[in-house]
Amino acid sequence: MNILRALRPPDLFTMLNIALGFAATLVICESQSLDMVKAAVVLIILAAAADGLDGFVARKKGSGPLGANLDSLADLVSFGAAPAFLVVQAFSLPLQIWPAAIFFVICGALRLARFNISNKSVQLFEGLPIPAAGMALSASVLLWRPGLTVPLMLILALLMISSIPYPKIRDKKVLSILGLFTIAAAWAVFFQSNTIYTAILLGALIIMYLLSPVVISRLQKGK
Repeated sequence: MNILRALRPPDLFTMLNIALGFAATLVICESQSLDMVKAAVVLIILAAAADGLDGFVARKKGSGPLGANLDSLADLVSFGAAPAFLVVQAFSLPLQIWPAAIFFVICGALRLARFNISNKSVQLFEGLPIPAAGMALSASVLLWRPGLTVPLMLILALLMISSIPYPKIRDKKVLSILGLFTIAAAWAVFFQSNTIYTAILLGALIIMYLLSPVVISRLQKGK
């Protein structure tokens, strides 16, 4: 197979996703200063935007033979390895806490592997999607509370490998709003000196998504 001929338009956004996620890792290796941590978070947010675009383009133009596997590899880099490494470096976590970060990455890999071999539901994901987990973990770093971030990392890891159903967002208007919000969040994190409010806003949106299975369950019982 000629790999260049196998590439399709969505794969370009997937490769951008990989590049941004790995760039976040390189940035946090350079320095653990506030500016570098903020830059790493921005790169992970932008990787999430690229991930959303590759899915949107794939639904419009169709995906190629590399699409699903390439997307999973990209997500593991950008929303598994990069956020976990960001937590370890930003807080200079001791060696005995590293297994929590390793556990997060392993659970992300298991979540992606299960997704690739399972029957796909049009409306629901099985387990928390790794982009949501990676975004939540990265946003929590901006609060500068390792006592909050480390337990959250473990909770998110368990949610990824759970069988809890999470909704797929397909509505174009909602996707457009989320896209604009993602760009605005990246701008706010990078250019504002106080990132606490941005982190809280990102966290509130992610918590709403984390709690969405409870809402879905209640609505189904009410029918």
